[in-house]
Amino acid sequence: MTGWLEFAPLAIVVSLMVLVAPVLRRDALWARWLIIIFLIVLVARYLPWRINVTVLPADLATFQGWWIWFLFVIEIVFLCDMLRQSALHLRIVDRSAEASAAFARLEARPEDDWPSIDVFIPTYNEPLDVVERSIVGALSLDYPNFRVWVLDDGKRDWLRDFCAQKGAKYITRPDGTHAKAGNINNALKQTDGDFVCIFDADFVPYRRFLKRVTGLFEDDTVGVVQTPQHFFNKDPMQRNLWIADRWPDEQRLFFDHIAPSLDAWDSMFCCGSCMVMRRKALDAIGGVPTASITEDILTTLEMLRKGYRTRYLNEKLSIGLAAESLLAFYTQRERWCQGGIQTLFLKSGPLGPGLGLWQRILLFPIYWVFHIPARLLVVLIPILYFWFDLQPLENARSWEIFYWQLPVLAGGWGAAMWHNGRQAYPILNDGPAILVSLRLFPVVVSSLIRPFGTPFKVTPKGSQSGLGNSLNEAILIFVLLALTVAGFLVNISSDIRIIENADFMAVGGLWAVINAATLMLALLMCFESPVQRSQERFPVRLPICLRSDDDIALVDIRVLDISLGGARLETSDPRAAGSGFSEGQHVVVVSEFLPKIEGTLTRSFLDKKTGKYVLALDFEPEPTGNARDSLIRVLYTTGYDNAAQAGKSSSLWQGVLRRFFGKGPHRRS
Repeated sequence: MTGWLEFAPLAIVVSLMVLVAPVLRRDALWARWLIIIFLIVLVARYLPWRINVTVLPADLATFQGWWIWFLFVIEIVFLCDMLRQSALHLRIVDRSAEASAAFARLEARPEDDWPSIDVFIPTYNEPLDVVERSIVGALSLDYPNFRVWVLDDGKRDWLRDFCAQKGAKYITRPDGTHAKAGNINNALKQTDGDFVCIFDADFVPYRRFLKRVTGLFEDDTVGVVQTPQHFFNKDPMQRNLWIADRWPDEQRLFFDHIAPSLDAWDSMFCCGSCMVMRRKALDAIGGVPTASITEDILTTLEMLRKGYRTRYLNEKLSIGLAAESLLAFYTQRERWCQGGIQTLFLKSGPLGPGLGLWQRILLFPIYWVFHIPARLLVVLIPILYFWFDLQPLENARSWEIFYWQLPVLAGGWGAAMWHNGRQAYPILNDGPAILVSLRLFPVVVSSLIRPFGTPFKVTPKGSQSGLGNSLNEAILIFVLLALTVAGFLVNISSDIRIIENADFMAVGGLWAVINAATLMLALLMCFESPVQRSQERFPVRLPICLRSDDDIALVDIRVLDISLGGARLETSDPRAAGSGFSEGQHVVVVSEFLPKIEGTLTRSFLDKKTGKYVLALDFEPEPTGNARDSLIRVLYTTGYDNAAQAGKSSSLWQGVLRRFFGKGPHRRS
């Protein structure tokens, strides 16, 4: 087959994804069935050719033959997981209406009859700049019958005094046995609330959190209600690729798209924070399990065996601190990886008795066990082909790959983008994933060999998060990138070509180009982009009055964004550029919506686009006492949202290209 016919199936698949998929409604069950049937047809068309032409003829008496069979097995797992992920989305549940109806019934009861709730904030070594937000925010919860307990495994006197000053209960213990799980179990013995709410020390609940969640427990089979984790700062993936203003944090894919489907299949698991648990369910399983360092997943598994389910309320009801550096990001993921693999060796894990088949499939830690090493294998295949002539398929010619295999790959990419919207882009998602895989591959191997014995590591946060570049990973990625590009270039010329059969060269070249792009993204991620401000800004639109030392007042002025450390204001009053408001001027912010805050005017200019004056304030020193607590409550507990929203594809790739060519991240004035 020659000419355009070899590209016809691929063109048909791409055309369907581009023209038809966008008009299919994701909330329509028939549309989701159509997508999975489409994928099954593609796989069914592809596998007979793959097996009969490129696998069975392989000679198992040679290393080449074993290599071909090994890659085929890996590919089968990939295809099965692709279909699993698409089948997962056949069910989706939204519990917001259910939560509203349940709260209405709860609200009809006398407040004295509302369930009692103990709010736990486990902490170990988090600095005050992190834990104060959680404590102040938790104490501000709008619920009539709750207590806040700070569970301090660090035994810090200053934190005990801080809790006493704010009105929170304080619990410590003699040792740190079983880390976070042991800390919670110790607190369970000293409290008696009907429900237990847990927030990690870097999360702040919205005031309405308990009212939205508690009603769902009127179903006696609900053991846990989990809510999504949202963040008020930019994670390293967003920041280091300079797309923080147009690319959501990397956990949105799970919490926005996967978790609602896991709940629909009765396979959602608690995530360790931003959740409420039924004490009776905890008592039934003997407290929080301590056999794994990821106690949250084990809690769900143990409760499932006792007849208690985890429900997911997909509403933004809290905000927290995403990993602030690559060091913090790695520490967090290494713990998740090791803990997930540990569950495979436990009777209470997903392979143990008492679970349904679909629950086992969905709760199996396939990402850590399979996808981490498989991503690295995808990078190595072209390198081994170009430098050692290891053919990934027997007898395969490029036109056959285009005709049979690439339509399946394109269909899988298209289905993922359709299910997950603007949060699942090929290459863009794969680049950071390669960096994570390089870092976690040794953890996967060591955890499979020796799953237990490594101590629990707390994710560094706040002033302890640490910075620094991933030099070792950068060197390794650069070597892989160089081998990929050089291998392709060497084999272009027939005079110095290493490979004997060049029939696969076109596909190998395409593979090399894709890998080079993803490796380049991974390489760029290795270098930390500096954080512009010590405190995260929240976009608000609040009217205020600004007074100078000369008692000049600007009344027609609004806050554009604000943090604990400063603010940006906007006004039409030309006096904003006058002598009373010159740079370095001491000013006072007065508003019915904000506490009285003193600051210094650091900049004042006319925005020619809007025709208004913009003023930049620096709160130095930052507010303290009641003013600081009031500002924390306004910014962190009332629902202000500073998270990046997914931009259009053109805007996103424009940002990536700026990173490629070093043009600098987009910055606001």
